[in-house]
Amino acid sequence: VNKVQLDIRIGHAKTVESVMKMLLDEGELKGVSVCDAGCGTGLLAVPLAKEGAVVYASDISSSMVAEATNKAKEELQGKEGLQMPKFEASDLESLTGKYDTVVCLDVLIHYPQNKADGMIAHLASLAENRVILSFAPKTFYYDLLKRIGELFPGPSKATRAYLHSEADIEQALQKVGWKIRKRGLTTTQFYFSRIVEAVRA
Repeated sequence: VNKVQLDIRIGHAKTVESVMKMLLDEGELKGVSVCDAGCGTGLLAVPLAKEGAVVYASDISSSMVAEATNKAKEELQGKEGLQMPKFEASDLESLTGKYDTVVCLDVLIHYPQNKADGMIAHLASLAENRVILSFAPKTFYYDLLKRIGELFPGPSKATRAYLHSEADIEQALQKVGWKIRKRGLTTTQFYFSRIVEAVRA
């Protein structure tokens, strides 16, 4: 794991912490259904389950889902009154069902804005009370490129990453009848993530 990857992991973990705080600020999570869309290795799904939430978590990567499942077993097995998250390897488009809360962290970076709009509409259609999204905000883009450029001279080997303006994300939510209630921001040296929590307008 190189310096940048490690920094990004730390950043993502901070985003997860902020989201847990946002969720718990609204009251306890016991029995609350949560869809963790793009769950990765279960960094959010496992703490949610520990708080008594009923978690449905999915990721496009089956190896990540396997890792998340193992982590959940290690941390939750035999704990009374807690439900094991239900993990599944699938893409966001395939998600169905109804959940109190839908969370999608650091996944929109893989979608250009025109696709992100449809994805946000789809995620919002699964949520009854709130949607929490995190995305790489355009405002930090040049700052980030500069830092990576300083670290890796020569052509950048950054994977294809789509950045989104907060106004575009807000508009996508408004179009389907949701409004942003809370905002947060996570920054580390190479990681920037804007967090928004939306409720029905």
